[in-house]
Amino acid sequence: MASLIQSSNTPSPIISAFYSIKWFHEMFDFNSPTNSNLVKNILEAAKRRLAKPVVKKEPMTIDLLGKMYSDLFVEGNIKNQRTICACLLAYSGFLRSEELLKLRRCNILFNSVYMSLFIESSKTDKYRDGAWILIARTGTLLCPVLNLERYFSWANIDCDSDTYIFCHLTGTKNGYKVRKDGKHLAYSNLRTLFLESLKPHVKDVSRYCLHSLRSGGATSAANRGIDRLFKRHGRWRSESAKDGYVKDSVDERLKVSLSLGL
Repeated sequence: MASLIQSSNTPSPIISAFYSIKWFHEMFDFNSPTNSNLVKNILEAAKRRLAKPVVKKEPMTIDLLGKMYSDLFVEGNIKNQRTICACLLAYSGFLRSEELLKLRRCNILFNSVYMSLFIESSKTDKYRDGAWILIARTGTLLCPVLNLERYFSWANIDCDSDTYIFCHLTGTKNGYKVRKDGKHLAYSNLRTLFLESLKPHVKDVSRYCLHSLRSGGATSAANRGIDRLFKRHGRWRSESAKDGYVKDSVDERLKVSLSLGL
């Protein structure tokens, strides 16, 4: 392990070696050398010496979503509408990319006031109980409900279909149609579509990723004072995990010193 510290650029190889040794010994009910304080200290030294600062991506904003929408929206264009809906759903529902890609048409119910999304599984749902997310109609151009209804109508996706929402499309003389292969888009394909749409509107597109949509929605809600239902909507298991997604506005941060009575 000490040798690995000298040859590695990150603590990952040392951590992997430590827990591989630990797992192997415990499987055969042997006393593991990883229980030694010396070995534990070497692991801690690797984490401290090789650690690098976490560089988080920038959260998405309503202004950027509006600019993307203006560029992409074309009546009847299924391909562009698919990208619009992916961005709006991830933003409004605090959706992880995996949750977004695995959404099926039958997992969505529409109402006159809102729509319900059923998330069958996520990384924080250990027992696969699932979770319902409610997203309201806003009556604006960026309304997630209205735009998703348009997409389903243009793509001829029936309400009882188990088709993945963000599926592959096939180009035809009359535009695009849903491909009947039963597969959803790959993460890399969706990421490329998102970055290509965002690139004209930001100075450095590398500072953004699909997770920027989830963190952007969370940041917007937090800065508007949403508190008790915030964690439930985003399906976070702890306060620390939830707070890691929020980039506080200057006005919110100034409230701390303004409340001191100076």
